[in-house]
Amino acid sequence: MDKEYTVGTFLRRFIISVMCLIIGSPCFFLGIVGDDKAFPFLRLLHIMPMPENMSGSEVFYFTLGVMAFLATVILLIMMFGWIFDISTNRFLKILVLIGFCCGFPNAVLCLSFSVLLGIGLLILPATILSIYLSLRYFNIYDKTQFKDKINNV
Repeated sequence: MDKEYTVGTFLRRFIISVMCLIIGSPCFFLGIVGDDKAFPFLRLLHIMPMPENMSGSEVFYFTLGVMAFLATVILLIMMFGWIFDISTNRFLKILVLIGFCCGFPNAVLCLSFSVLLGIGLLILPATILSIYLSLRYFNIYDKTQFKDKINNV
């Protein structure tokens, strides 16, 4: 039996998505913008000049910043699809895989350094939502499937 998509479902999904974005906004901002002179995405687009002699750590932070931007954009696309109940297709599944590859290192670093900074825990709601949405897009998480297994036991 398919669930009906109602206004209540829309509002609940919208509020959950907005709250995850608001709570995780410091982490998204730090991941995308970096420190005061980094702006890795703007340098990738050649809007800002790239330093010619970047050290290894600067290249690492630059790469993480670009990956954080891509993961954030893909998370927004996934949230949009979830809010408006857009059915999954091959393109969305590829985006989810790219988002996972870009977002996983950033989330792990953010959560591992949360002991030192404390701000890393703010990305936890967005991480949990992205895991749920990833499972949903690949049809791995299905409530009816789990209810059937429980009822059959």
